[in-house]
Amino acid sequence: MNAVAEPGPRPLARRAAQGFLFALIAGVIFQCLNVSVKALAQELPPLLVAWGRWLTGLVLIAPFVLRDGLGGLRTRDLKLHGLRAIFHTSGYALWYSAVALIPLATTAALSFTGPIFVTLGAALFLGETVRWPRWLAVGAGFVGVLVILRPGLAAIEPGALIMLLAVPLIAGSNLVAKVVAGRDSPAQVVFWQSAFGVLCFAPFGLWFWQTPTATQALLFLAAGLTGTVAYFFMIWAFRLLDISAIQPLTFLGILWATLFDWLVFDSLADGWTFVGAAIIVAATTFIARRESAARAQRSG
Repeated sequence: MNAVAEPGPRPLARRAAQGFLFALIAGVIFQCLNVSVKALAQELPPLLVAWGRWLTGLVLIAPFVLRDGLGGLRTRDLKLHGLRAIFHTSGYALWYSAVALIPLATTAALSFTGPIFVTLGAALFLGETVRWPRWLAVGAGFVGVLVILRPGLAAIEPGALIMLLAVPLIAGSNLVAKVVAGRDSPAQVVFWQSAFGVLCFAPFGLWFWQTPTATQALLFLAAGLTGTVAYFFMIWAFRLLDISAIQPLTFLGILWATLFDWLVFDSLADGWTFVGAAIIVAATTFIARRESAARAQRSG
């Protein structure tokens, strides 16, 4: 009797597994980027750090895009890349300012509020109907933020407030990135992101210019390399999965951030940060599940 071969993994299951793996790798590398940025921003103006990070990133990605000539720069929608640059550069200008002031774990915890701001934006600016369970989840998410900040009970870190301003802008950037990831190759998406980043931050980088030391130059190279590689993996993940499916994996960022806080900066966020993060994670996970179910229902 001939043995019957076991069927291989289903294409959708394999696609999901690859998407989750890429998102997981991106999350770890993003924290490596944050380590480089935090080390630089403690010594140099944050906007100079942002310019240097995108400049080194552009130098690293350009050979991959231009290996077949200028045709590699061709994009299906330059306007969308430009729109994303507005969100991305403004959001990360704030992010780089915040990361120098607060622990990486606090940065990660506050970044989890992205889906909350997306829900608010959809209701306020797009006229989307948001039912009361999602409003409760939004409210719970902001309770988590209050637990982290503890206004009236502890001095509010300016870096935490700056980070909260950065999150909705970066969430907008990710939404546009999901669209362009389906139209252009990952190399093209990362190239145009880097090119617009260099262009937008150039005036500030030149204004705040300080000649970097050898160590700082290596950190700029590390920031450009880790940032470029992380975005490659994230764009690949966006091409395979919905943002709502990837969202739960981003919550692991607080684990990597806590580890790097301890290993590199010899500091730890206080316990309230993790309590607040847990509340925000629960709220945003609920929002992601509701959005995924609603999307599935609309698609029949």
